[in-house]
Amino acid sequence: MALLSKVVGRSDSRQLTVEGPFSFEPFPNAAASGYLEVVDECNSPWKFKYKVSGNKRILSGQWDVFRRSNKVQDGDQVAIRNNDVDGWGPQADYVIEVIRGGSN
Repeated sequence: MALLSKVVGRSDSRQLTVEGPFSFEPFPNAAASGYLEVVDECNSPWKFKYKVSGNKRILSGQWDVFRRSNKVQDGDQVAIRNNDVDGWGPQADYVIEVIRGGSN
């Protein structure tokens, strides 16, 4: 189950902004440190800058490189979940997935 997900749009080219409301902070360590470390489907590590701004969670830093590298298009869904299933490597606590066309 995703802790955070969003269908990517034009406004997400340089940073991914996900609006709440959030009943809890999905990434408390990232909120404290300012960085969220994840692995993608190829087990490549990514370190995003993470900012909490009211009801928004903002990923930046390597986001634009991740988007180009993983060919994330407008209309694709990006989901971040705990790295506790599928054996996706131990480098990060979280996994980022790209779901093409925003389908489930």
